[in-house]
Amino acid sequence: MEQTANNGHKQGEKALNTPSTKPRKARYLTGLPSVASTQDQQKVIYNMNVDKTPTEFNSLDNYEVFSMTNDGSSLMFKISKSRAVRLSDRKTFSANGGRVHKVTLQSHYLNIEE
Repeated sequence: MEQTANNGHKQGEKALNTPSTKPRKARYLTGLPSVASTQDQQKVIYNMNVDKTPTEFNSLDNYEVFSMTNDGSSLMFKISKSRAVRLSDRKTFSANGGRVHKVTLQSHYLNIEE
């Protein structure tokens, strides 16, 4: 009597759709150009309005900018209902509520010659 495995194939019979043994060809992806100096970067100045009255962290929408201080010195993004990311170093933090200050950013390109 023939013995069958759980998947219906006979033991000892070579499966038809086994992966090939040829190694995959390496994909060479082009890298992004790196910034050599600050002269290659664009200068942007942001004007922002910081609410004086704090609001609850839970009332913010995802990806809304806020600050832990009322002067707007530490800007952060809310990325989920319990996580936030600090813009200065892109570190994520657990946030389980609390009071924060909403920040409204307005970007305007200014051509500053230095």
